Amino acid sequence: MNISDCKKKIKLFLFISLVLCLVVLLLGLSSTISTTYFLALLIILCIGLLVSTGILFFKLYSYIVRLKEKEQQALNDLDRLKTSQISKDQNIQELSALNYAMDQTVLYARTTAQGLIINLGERFAKTLTIDQNYTRKNLADLMNLSEVQKNRLLQLIAQNKGGVFNEEFELITNTKQNIWLDISILTIFKASGNSERLILCSDVSRRKEAQNEIERLNAARYKEKEDTQKSNASQIVEAQEEERKRIAKEIHDSIGQMLTALKFNIESINLKNLEKTTLKIEGLKQLSNDLIQGIRIATFNLTPPELKDYGISIALQKMAKELSKLTGKQILCENTSNFDQRFDTLVETNLYRVTQEAVNNAIKYANSEYIIITINHSETILSITITDNGQGFDITKIPSKPKNNAEGGMGLFFMRERMQYINGRLFLNAIPGEGTKITLNYNLQEN
Repeated sequence: MNISDCKKKIKLFLFISLVLCLVVLLLGLSSTISTTYFLALLIILCIGLLVSTGILFFKLYSYIVRLKEKEQQALNDLDRLKTSQISKDQNIQELSALNYAMDQTVLYARTTAQGLIINLGERFAKTLTIDQNYTRKNLADLMNLSEVQKNRLLQLIAQNKGGVFNEEFELITNTKQNIWLDISILTIFKASGNSERLILCSDVSRRKEAQNEIERLNAARYKEKEDTQKSNASQIVEAQEEERKRIAKEIHDSIGQMLTALKFNIESINLKNLEKTTLKIEGLKQLSNDLIQGIRIATFNLTPPELKDYGISIALQKMAKELSKLTGKQILCENTSNFDQRFDTLVETNLYRVTQEAVNNAIKYANSEYIIITINHSETILSITITDNGQGFDITKIPSKPKNNAEGGMGLFFMRERMQYINGRLFLNAIPGEGTKITLNYNLQEN
């Protein structure tokens, strides 16, 4: 029921009411009824007319109020619809921008479970240098993979277990460019029950090139280190041979000659000539003492028993004492921190040999008046210092790696090699005309 229908009903009701009033008025004028009855009837008619009119107007007012409310609701719905439309337009714009950004920056594709392309990102297509229609073609075929990698990619795409599968593939583009892609495959399940595959890729060619370069450099560094070790091993073997020759020469020239002289003197003894025999026996005694001293020097240089029995500290003190007696030079050993810790045989032997080499160099070449061996230690470092007041030398003229055994610096080279072998360090300080100081440091935590 609308407003026009209400107006029509009100007009019809008023018309009927007027007709009834006229009928009542005519009856009253005809005096067929009494005046009192006429007035009562007229009042009742008027009251009914007023009540009916009020009811109709109330219904009309209620209807108008409802129309106003519906109109306001419709306006509100229209506002919400406009706001929703604006938001929808913004979302569409954002999605369009995101889609454009993905096409331009992200390597992605949507495929079926069989690898057939549903959608291929623009940048991915450019990377693969694909310019023809690629819809419903197999992605593995367009990527120019090897047969093994192609089968592996199709196997990963066909899996329907959820989660993300990730693997690296090497491919060749249509322009013969070799690139590496890190490929992640995600299964997308749809309401229809079907599923698609979202394939996201990142170009890792530069990282692969860097890895290959690192591997090449590591291989070259390993080869260089291996060659150096072979060269060092060869020089060590040569040095050992030279040391054997030197020992053999010392035995031959010193002990051997003294033994030969001893033999000849014994054979030349004539018991009939007691005076000459007495003189020869005195000479044999002195020769025997020299022979004993030579043998002691040779055996002492080969294997000091104190090193095995008591350790590096006692062995170095014994070495200083014996060499001082044998050479006549002032050679002292001071254990300033009362160090008495034991190491394994390899460490103790190398520390002893390096110290021995430093002392022997000071005896042979430095022309020093005294040599001092100082032993000191902290909680982490053992330090052995060999100091002399000899002629010293110019460190800059010592080659870092001698070319052969005839060149200078072999002793220093093997001293460094021995310290590196036990993860120790050697420091050299020499001043021409003032002397030399060599410091050996060994990390006690290595023990």
